[in-house]
Amino acid sequence: MCRFIILSILLLLSFSHSHIIYSPDDQELLLAFVVNRHGERTPDSDELSLSQEPEKIKKLTYIEGLEGLTNTGKRRAFQIGKLIRHRYGPQGFGLLSSLYLQDEIYLRSTDKERTKMTAQMAMAALYPPETEQQWDEGLGKVWQPVPYTAVPLKEDYLRYYSNCRRFKDLMTIAKAESLNQEFKPYWDLISLIKTTTGRDFSEDPLLFETLFDLFKSLVGLGLDIPAWAKPVLPKLGEAGRLAYRLYFRSNEMVRLGGGVILNDFTQMAADIISGKPVTKRFHMYSGHDFNIGSLMEATKIVRHEQPVPEYGAIFGLELYRSRSTGEYSVLPIYVAKAGDTPVQELHFSDCDTSSSYCKFDKFRNNTKEYLLTEKQFYSSCDIKTEL
Repeated sequence: MCRFIILSILLLLSFSHSHIIYSPDDQELLLAFVVNRHGERTPDSDELSLSQEPEKIKKLTYIEGLEGLTNTGKRRAFQIGKLIRHRYGPQGFGLLSSLYLQDEIYLRSTDKERTKMTAQMAMAALYPPETEQQWDEGLGKVWQPVPYTAVPLKEDYLRYYSNCRRFKDLMTIAKAESLNQEFKPYWDLISLIKTTTGRDFSEDPLLFETLFDLFKSLVGLGLDIPAWAKPVLPKLGEAGRLAYRLYFRSNEMVRLGGGVILNDFTQMAADIISGKPVTKRFHMYSGHDFNIGSLMEATKIVRHEQPVPEYGAIFGLELYRSRSTGEYSVLPIYVAKAGDTPVQELHFSDCDTSSSYCKFDKFRNNTKEYLLTEKQFYSSCDIKTEL
């Protein structure tokens, strides 16, 4: 009986030790990088070119302008900030203070109005001014300025799909190959669209995503989608998702798109683990659906867990240390739509799928092929910059 009790205790201790890294109560959050898609917006010029009612849309959106953040989008952006405050603030993991402290947070946005406004709205929710930071008796009690970084679009690695010559060459190849592969089942749609809109999608299959984004914008504006599209909307959605995935069709495309953020996270995590002093342990990138997708691909998120990001979607990488074992691990998290859906823990395909946590050394080894420094990005893309 005594031998049985001792054996049971040993088994329990062994089981507890091997699983302690996966216990949320045991984890200390040390670093977080999050990438969000901006809030709801009006159609852009490419989408408007596919509309049968462009003047009507222009009249409805004259205040915001093309690709501008709508009031719904502003509310969505505010929800992004509330979620960050709840998860990373004093009531959450405590990575951020209730006060805005410049050495705690790095905020970057692409140089687009909708992403910069999203960043500003998110910060308004994240940092409502405490007494020490209230600057007057009116607005100063509910809002304070929080700085962000934005670089010219032609030099921004977050805009790799529009400024990187090498990526554009790879996309040209991807589009040509995909027409007789991924898009072969959708040739009937190409004929239908050409008849109804006059546009030949066989010249650019990325237009499938452009068209589907137009429909989402129309619904957001309270308009109806065209009658011809309603019967084939599910198939159009499938084609749109295939078009989105063209941005990650090759390993080199993934490296160019997500390698810089991955490299920055990995390097900062390694510095923390080695005991180096590290500030700004929360990084936030106010960007686009392609930024989320490229980082998910670069970190090898399980494929079926990679949706097309909606407005207000968030993908994050978090570094933890186990208080009991001292082991370091990385956790991927996803929010489908801030304010509407909860935080979801994802899985790395090359790690133990029984848990969302992946030991840091294994994570780094599994993703090393995609690491790319900012300097290497500029060189690969033939971008001349002073940054």
